[in-house]
Amino acid sequence: MTSILGLACVLGITKLSLREGLHKAKDKASVGLEIAQEKATETASAIREQVHEWREERRKAYDREKDTRYPKIEEDMFDIELESDVDVITEKTGAESTEKAIEEVQRTQVSNLEETVNPTPEEEVIASNTQMEADFTEMEEDDTTHNHIPEPELLEDEIVTSTSMVQALEDSPVVDRAEEPITDDASLQDIWEDRETTDVDEDSYVPEESINLEPIKPPSFLQTTNYVGSLVEVPTIETTKEDTAAVAVNTDGVARPRTIEKPYQYPPLTMLSQGKSNPVTSEEVAHNAVLLEETLDNFGITAKVVNATQGPTVTRYELEPAKGTKVSRIMGLQDDLKMSLAAVDIRMEAPIPGKSAVGIEIPNKNVSAVHLRDVLDCEEFQQASGGIPVGLGKDIADMPVITDLAKMPHLLVAGSTGSGKSVCVNTLISSILFSRKPDEVKLILVDPKMVELSVYNGIPHLMLPVVTDMNKAAAVLRWAVREMDARYMTLATAGVRNVASYNKQNPTKSMPLILIIIDELADLMMTNPDVEESIDRLAAKARAAGIHMVLATQRPSVDVITGKIKANVPSRIAFTVATQIDSRTILDQAGAERLLGRGDMLFNPIGANKPIRIQGAFISDEEVEELIAFVKGQGQPEYDEVMMAETDKGAESSDAVSSDEEQDELLERAVQIVLEQRSASASILQRRLRVGFSRAGRLIDTMQDMKIIGPPTNSSKGRDILMGEDQIRELYFPNFTVD
Repeated sequence: MTSILGLACVLGITKLSLREGLHKAKDKASVGLEIAQEKATETASAIREQVHEWREERRKAYDREKDTRYPKIEEDMFDIELESDVDVITEKTGAESTEKAIEEVQRTQVSNLEETVNPTPEEEVIASNTQMEADFTEMEEDDTTHNHIPEPELLEDEIVTSTSMVQALEDSPVVDRAEEPITDDASLQDIWEDRETTDVDEDSYVPEESINLEPIKPPSFLQTTNYVGSLVEVPTIETTKEDTAAVAVNTDGVARPRTIEKPYQYPPLTMLSQGKSNPVTSEEVAHNAVLLEETLDNFGITAKVVNATQGPTVTRYELEPAKGTKVSRIMGLQDDLKMSLAAVDIRMEAPIPGKSAVGIEIPNKNVSAVHLRDVLDCEEFQQASGGIPVGLGKDIADMPVITDLAKMPHLLVAGSTGSGKSVCVNTLISSILFSRKPDEVKLILVDPKMVELSVYNGIPHLMLPVVTDMNKAAAVLRWAVREMDARYMTLATAGVRNVASYNKQNPTKSMPLILIIIDELADLMMTNPDVEESIDRLAAKARAAGIHMVLATQRPSVDVITGKIKANVPSRIAFTVATQIDSRTILDQAGAERLLGRGDMLFNPIGANKPIRIQGAFISDEEVEELIAFVKGQGQPEYDEVMMAETDKGAESSDAVSSDEEQDELLERAVQIVLEQRSASASILQRRLRVGFSRAGRLIDTMQDMKIIGPPTNSSKGRDILMGEDQIRELYFPNFTVD
């Protein structure tokens, strides 16, 4: 019994609580509804008051006709030419006298309506005033005659029967009589007779006089369209302006057609051909393994082939030597193994990273072709996000090698003529076209040979046309240095460390990555050695600014690939080279001299202990042309006009060596150094003047032509110094002194 009473008490308390909560919620809802109703009532009252005031002002404007301060004038009627066969039917509201109100407004039948609209007088007044507001400009007052002559604009009650753009009135063949005031009735009669000869619709009603009214601005919600009667909606001048892609827009005083940006479509991989696979047979692998073991056994080395990895070009045999065998003994038998296997060349890797085995790479008898499609048609490339993904080729295990140029951050490509260097550059550019939009990656291509990269002119990824002038190339690199500094200032202002963070923070003002590709670095440095300083600065600092470089050369000598460039370009690709010295210049180790050519490369990415052997991807000239044609169809390149102006200006005076003033200054300083050191050599001038080898050599040749120093000799003393300080001062430099 007690529990029942307790349960009843609990239920009663709960019911009272719920009832109280519902009452509170109802009160709050009622208060909110009352507030909303009050606001709606206030808004509606304000709108009604605004409409009432506007109508009152209109009524007062019509009452002004009774005031003698507003004289009536006769107004000329004229036709208006409209674009796209627009029919304009003019109507004029006239008054018989100043004491009579407007009795009726006649309207002609609109060509695109099926029935005639007969508005009431009240609706005609509203439509006339609204149309007058949209079509009239302010009237000018003549000080002598006090006659108001309207500017050439649409008449007050014109009905536009098409939504095409109304042509500007000054372009129409109408004689503007604003400069000829009407002073007598005869002149006015002549004007009317002239107008009667024009093609005016016979059904149109032409009044003999009109009343000039001061336009009253209607409320904002009534300014969009004009209403004639109760059925016909007539657009205003603003709403009839043509807004299509064919309209020419004026930009910086130059008329250009308006373009519509369409989404960039990536080229399909189906336009590329697939390579033919020629797998190595098991008999060939077993035969080579037996030959390796027998040859080593003949030299007293016990070893066993434990694994073989087949690649498209070579097969790597993993040789596990017996305990106590020195690796150097096996490495010393490289030529003997090559002769025993009757191979073109072999390459040894001792030991294989991560394994207790020596790798011996032997060329396959049947080489498998690696095409660019075979490399790019993989998940790693298709799903790459951010950066600049490119496909290089296939590794020793026949797996595609995809890398990111933005993480390298710069790449050095070197190899002898015909080794596949130019094809590699084409595959890098093609990979970018397959994976990145023009607003994501911008390209600057420098082609001293003028035939390798010029085919890419016109693709939308370019910042400027392919550079073939060496003076302009130097100016482009100087611009890149300034762009790098400007980007660093922007990053510092935004409080971020790199371009990727900035673009994530400012998606609407994102900065594209810039890739500079120089096809022949040796030729560029030979003709304009000053570019070395710009390359050094870009290589050292440009990574965070989103500027990256690919430097390709076929002459990997120390005067081209200097120590500064090697220090700041950590990622390198070596194709076949002539000597082990060239291989060490590129990779800091031997091995490139034993490559097979035709795209066989050693890729040493940043952070790698040893290079990776890759068979480079191949893309034919026909495929490149088809790819370029597809990309060009996506849109025109948007060249950086500021950059082009700076480079053109810099190309005219960028070569400081050919400048007479700087040449004379450097020459005088060079002569001072030669007399101070009592020795004439290009290396001394390079070090003291901080110039390139070519420039220092030209200074030495100039001094020889001036008979200041003698020709080169075979002795260790070097060139003879033929002139003293006094002779040089007398013949060449009046203020010449030697410290």
